[in-house]
Amino acid sequence: LHVLQTVFFAAAVLSGFYEKEDHMRKKVAALLTVSLLAVSLAGCSGGSDKPASGGEAQAEEKKMTEYSTVYTAEIDTLNYLKTTNSDSIALFYNILDGLVEFDRFGEMIPCIAEKWEVSDDELTYTFHLRDDAKWYDWKGNEVRNVKAQDFVDGIQWILNKDNAASTSKTVYDVLKNAKAYYDGQVTDFSQVGVRAVDDQTVEYTLEKPTPYFLKQLSFPCFFPVNGEFMAEQGEMFGLDKETTLYCGAYLLTSFEPQSERVMEANPDYWNKDIISIGRLNYKYNAEANSIGAELFLRGEINDFALPGSILDEWMNDEEKKEMMRPNNLTNMSYFIGFNFDPDYDEQYAPGDWKIAVNNENFRKSLFHALDREAAILTVEPYDPQSKLLNTFTRKNLVQADGVDYTMMGGLKAYTEGDSFDEAKAVEYKAKAMEELSGQVAFPIQVLLPFSTAKVDTGNRMQVIEQQMEGVLGTDYIDIILESHPSTGFSKQVRTPGAYSIMEMGWGSDFADPLGMMNPVHTAALDENYMTVSQCQDLLDADGNNVFEKALDEADAETKDLKKRYEMFAEAETMLLDHAVLIPFYTSGGGYKASYLDPFSGYTSQMGRNGAIKLKGAVILDEPMGMSDYPAALEQYEKDREERMKQ
Repeated sequence: LHVLQTVFFAAAVLSGFYEKEDHMRKKVAALLTVSLLAVSLAGCSGGSDKPASGGEAQAEEKKMTEYSTVYTAEIDTLNYLKTTNSDSIALFYNILDGLVEFDRFGEMIPCIAEKWEVSDDELTYTFHLRDDAKWYDWKGNEVRNVKAQDFVDGIQWILNKDNAASTSKTVYDVLKNAKAYYDGQVTDFSQVGVRAVDDQTVEYTLEKPTPYFLKQLSFPCFFPVNGEFMAEQGEMFGLDKETTLYCGAYLLTSFEPQSERVMEANPDYWNKDIISIGRLNYKYNAEANSIGAELFLRGEINDFALPGSILDEWMNDEEKKEMMRPNNLTNMSYFIGFNFDPDYDEQYAPGDWKIAVNNENFRKSLFHALDREAAILTVEPYDPQSKLLNTFTRKNLVQADGVDYTMMGGLKAYTEGDSFDEAKAVEYKAKAMEELSGQVAFPIQVLLPFSTAKVDTGNRMQVIEQQMEGVLGTDYIDIILESHPSTGFSKQVRTPGAYSIMEMGWGSDFADPLGMMNPVHTAALDENYMTVSQCQDLLDADGNNVFEKALDEADAETKDLKKRYEMFAEAETMLLDHAVLIPFYTSGGGYKASYLDPFSGYTSQMGRNGAIKLKGAVILDEPMGMSDYPAALEQYEKDREERMKQ
């Protein structure tokens, strides 16, 4: 039976080969090989006591398993066209499909689209839909096939400004005339760059060549929507399980906010052979962080993130240590941002800060004075280096010719080095004090606000204050910590510029360096995330921002991806060379107690740093422990390397 399933699955996929552009110019037919499918299938069936990444043969008869966990943060809506909430998106990836998706190695593969073509001018993308992708209601009743018009209807809803979709910018940044339609300058939607050629063919026309567009199509705002059903539901669409339709691997069979949400595998799903977890159980519990360990040990759940409060206990218990393993990092980069346009109470001398922060030697003294490892020990006491980030962009966002973006151009030296250097910090302090003498009053007051949403944030800020003042001296800087409730923190602090320096985070919406540069590019956001454009050291003699010019030139390179990435790397190096911000750490990580094979589930365009789908995931017979994890990770990396070659 296993052999027959493998052969039939291979035949099905091979018959649905798809066309892609080579360097976005030449059409190349790409086929998944039978040997590759065998490796993939090894990660699809449950009940194995070995990690799926090891490539071991699975049981001949599939054993459907269950996944159970607890949660504290409720999702805000089931309307996947409207929200960018990360918890909601994780759910959407399980109940809905897009044109493309990403396998467990983070490689893009066909999904609802069986194949596609890209025009020679890189502006028109034509997708041919599979004929067995269907809409279902929450009970599993078939509604109809997914049609090309469903992708058009979704885009039209998002570009209606009255719908206030937080995903609108992602769409109108790439599609022809989409921004003009959104702003009301174009009223005929047929002029927007998306149309249904026929029921099985959808065509997109871009405003300009966009090399990351294919990957963007895996984001929920590009998912299809059953237009008739949505019109019928009106404002009720996406309110609950009954007012939502499903075209993905799972059906949302229970949705009770602040109680539970349950998803069950759709037995009629077009790619049902990839599913081994038959039921996904999420139980709400406001005390999940404190009682999760007890629930796990009692067998009531099989996956939870260990809070720092019990990490030592589990790490020092030989039995519990073999129930836990490192958790994935996420797509979010954190950094210390400088405010070049301060707006806060005069008691903190914002005028002095503005003068000081525009002095490059002053910024460099802070850049080299921050002991990031000491600060991150508040979150990761066992392996702090795994979270530290030496560049603004996180590792593994994009690669070219086997070289990671963070190892390109001038970024390589930062990636391989360490910004913390006490001798340099003191050297730059002396230069800054000499240059700023008579212009400001020392010590410079450094207002550092933070949100109290997480306990470890306050601890980390205290470490930063004590450590940096210890290196530079309180005759030079006076770091003032200011705690704020999490509700409205950004609106009250970051947006109006009520800070000197602040821990900030950003995660790219798409797998391209441009997505990471949005917060440091004036024209990229409707509302400035930072004030980098006002840094005087990035302006030429005519007042033009040389950094933003470099970003624009890099974005204009759409044909040679390696050259594009190298140009972005040089632009980002400019930020670091001038100490315009201080790289800090990548979010996520920590540890999990889990029966879930961390190397088995499908991923997002961000790979294992993004949302891990439970489509294709495997529940192990025993938790993967600290002893097993290194070998499993090594095997996964070897398998991924082979996947990349093929």
